[in-house]
Amino acid sequence: MPLIATSPAWPTESLRLREAAPDAVPGPVALLRLLGSARPADVVPALGALSADQLAEAVATAELPLAPAVVAHISQWGPGPVRGMLARRLVQQPEHVPPRPLGLDAYLRVLDEDAPTDADLGAAVTRIRALALEALCAGSLTAEQVLDHTRPAALALALAVCTPAEYPRPWLRRATGDVRVLLARRLAEELGEDYERWARAIDLSGSFAGSVAELLRSDQAPGAVHRFLHPNRSGYASQNILLALAPQPVAARYLDGLVEPPNPSPNQPQTAGDDQAEWMLGSAPLSRVMVEHDLAYSSVRRYHRLLKNELCPDYLLAQVDLGQAREVLLKRIVPPDVLSRVFRDFAEVAGVHEALRWTAAGGDKLIDLAWSLTDDPTLLHQVVAGLRDRAEPAVLTCLYGALAEVAGPEPVWALDLERAGSLDAVLPAVRASMAAGTAEPVVEAARRTPRRHWIDLLDPEEFGAQGLRTEEELDRTGHFPLEGLVAARLDGRPELWAEVAWRIATRRMPVEAAIAAVGAQPAASASTS
Repeated sequence: MPLIATSPAWPTESLRLREAAPDAVPGPVALLRLLGSARPADVVPALGALSADQLAEAVATAELPLAPAVVAHISQWGPGPVRGMLARRLVQQPEHVPPRPLGLDAYLRVLDEDAPTDADLGAAVTRIRALALEALCAGSLTAEQVLDHTRPAALALALAVCTPAEYPRPWLRRATGDVRVLLARRLAEELGEDYERWARAIDLSGSFAGSVAELLRSDQAPGAVHRFLHPNRSGYASQNILLALAPQPVAARYLDGLVEPPNPSPNQPQTAGDDQAEWMLGSAPLSRVMVEHDLAYSSVRRYHRLLKNELCPDYLLAQVDLGQAREVLLKRIVPPDVLSRVFRDFAEVAGVHEALRWTAAGGDKLIDLAWSLTDDPTLLHQVVAGLRDRAEPAVLTCLYGALAEVAGPEPVWALDLERAGSLDAVLPAVRASMAAGTAEPVVEAARRTPRRHWIDLLDPEEFGAQGLRTEEELDRTGHFPLEGLVAARLDGRPELWAEVAWRIATRRMPVEAAIAAVGAQPAASASTS
């Protein structure tokens, strides 16, 4: 996600992205944030490198929630004053108290006693998955134990996926990444490039009752196809998970088998291959081979399904043809540069009025759109004219500011007089502009309007979805970047963790520089990476 917006009026920095950046300003708080990306077992040596004062500073000022392993260690072993400080903060924000995690014996009992049936498989997977993730984050379960013991296979595969709601939490990114790394390695070792075995595992994965290891060796006929988590949005399909981890030739051949025939007419009946391919394109995770196959061979229906997926990458949204532009204009989350490009193309063919009718935009989105059109004063004038009767006064002032910046004050005067009906009823900034005879009062009023970067306006789940819509995510078979860096350089190396913690906590180096300085050699550990 871009850190800086490109609006000429508001080159606003995203506070959310700045605070989450791994090279944020070093200090004790930055270390506590970094420990969210660590293995739970590595939390102890890192925190042990802090002085009592440094730990107190971090606990007092870090934004909650903290990684469950960090909370557990400080609550049990931290200095008394720091333990009390953390306890008070958690009492004030009880929603951030980590749940008590299951150990292996308790987890196995849950799997036996709450064994999912086909009728409620999706709900059971979601429920038990949450318990397994809590245990992975706390360190009471390992990725190896999860893959060895978890049944059904769909539940284990779902633990290799980070959902949009989980993405903002680094410990959840780390836990799901650990499972994905181990899963990818075992799939490669067991299946290699054997297409028949891969295809059988993919087909069977949504309904197989045994573990992943048993799935890979099974010759059972496939049953019902299931998807999990957020079934009314981007459901997560076990088939998609395996396809994303399969060798590219294997995945491409599997998808070729779902094409029958290419580009069917809208009135042609759906085939089984069409149904499965369309369903997979609406699920997650998406992978590059799936997306590129769809673009090369699929029907209009499948393309439409891909664009409706909340995790469809931004670069694909920016390339849509006019027949699918409405899907992009109506999406809840669209980066301003993508919205501007699609809006221009659609307005050129369908007209500005029609383009605005299909644009699902709040005030900030409309302002970003207007300021992205300052290189085309004619189109901008039409947009402002189309919005003036529905925009709030503060938003309208910003729209007028964009127009006045590039076209002078006269078009703004005319539009607002027509809207208001009299000089007495025009907006204050417009009246001041008329009195001064210049555009400056309107432009300055627009620039003074409080604004937030578009990323900072997203709720946590929307923020997570945007983080998962990068092109790089299509190729990810293991950890996210920061968690991958930590796993490769620091996992199982307490002496390096202590050194990194000291450098960050004493503000000598930002996060990535500290890791690079002390962790140049790959970690030789029991880490799943």
